Amino acid sequence: MRIFIHGILVVLGTATSFGVTAELGRIVIPARSSTQVASAGLQKLSGRNGLLYIPMGHAGPLPLLILLHKSGGSPREWFSGGESFAPYAEKGRFIILAPESPGVSWGTGPKSWGYDYVAINRALEEAFARCAIDRNHLAIGGFSDGASYALSLGLANGDIFGDVIAFSPGFIVKAHARGRLCNDNEVQIPLVYIAHGTADNVLPIASTSRIFASSLRKNGYKVEFHEFSGSHHLSRQVADQAMAWLTAAFQQHR
Repeated sequence: MRIFIHGILVVLGTATSFGVTAELGRIVIPARSSTQVASAGLQKLSGRNGLLYIPMGHAGPLPLLILLHKSGGSPREWFSGGESFAPYAEKGRFIILAPESPGVSWGTGPKSWGYDYVAINRALEEAFARCAIDRNHLAIGGFSDGASYALSLGLANGDIFGDVIAFSPGFIVKAHARGRLCNDNEVQIPLVYIAHGTADNVLPIASTSRIFASSLRKNGYKVEFHEFSGSHHLSRQVADQAMAWLTAAFQQHR
């Protein structure tokens, strides 16, 4: 089913079982999640699937946040030293999946998905097999090129992701937006959080996030947009604000 919301085409649907052939850019969540209590802490997934962080006292299905690293980066950056996102997972009671990009970066820019979403699907399959995940509370985010890919995937898979976080994004892949049809026949599209430094010389804010935020709002999305004094960097303060926003969104049981 397809409808228009404020001019944007929203395709309604639900996630299908993992393994079903999907269209380009389609995130497919596994049909089942583990019912076992997995060990808490940071875990390395098999091959190049990345890292999984499970908070202490994990006893039931928890929300999941997927985090995509920057170009030339690695999943380990999300859990390094004083910049680690592990405390956010503990405080907010959610699981973090940090996949590893097959190449140097994610996708091939605004005109093509590449096939990196397939690697994310493989990481999701393993994450769902290891721990109990609440499939109704899934979010995706990233920094720099990871933010671009996360924002693109979040909008194109709005029937799966309820929340999208983009730290200093540079592009959005052109694709049909998706939404989820709720029990009251209302269409639910993702909430979006964007943060970008005003002194960013790598991905200038004027030609990226300011345009993205304005366009998304015109198309009916609720966008939390924060401009901060800084360059192309993800600071602790910016991360604090975004994770507080996400935790509140998870807890509202939208």
